[in-house]
Amino acid sequence: MIPCERYTFFTLARDASFFLLGAVTLMVGFSFAPPLAFKIGASIALIFAVLMLLRSTLLTEERFRRSEVWRALEPDERPSGEHGLRAARDYMDEMMLRFAKSSSAIAGVLYGSALVLSLTATDPEIDGFVTASVASLQ
Repeated sequence: MIPCERYTFFTLARDASFFLLGAVTLMVGFSFAPPLAFKIGASIALIFAVLMLLRSTLLTEERFRRSEVWRALEPDERPSGEHGLRAARDYMDEMMLRFAKSSSAIAGVLYGSALVLSLTATDPEIDGFVTASVASLQ
């Protein structure tokens, strides 16, 4: 793996891990209502997928030159010439689309899990919004 591809992968993996940390934190926070927790996780995964698609759409060669990946590379590690720059940008574009695809697949699994849990729940309030559940307790 060439350095540019390695930096691209690890930069996108870091971005995904920040979203994962937020999603897991919120899902644990709402673990008293599992269908709601899974819906929250799925929504965050879809937001990440949409952001990856948006970044991929807006990525130009000029924006790639200003990206963290390009700036982190030493000048001798950067792909040379116009063809090398285009190939590195295309690789970053492809990786963003792969991350978006994976994130949307995870969102589908989480939404499916939320549906199964809400269908098997015996308590009709379990799928309600949190404040509605708390208000009914008082």
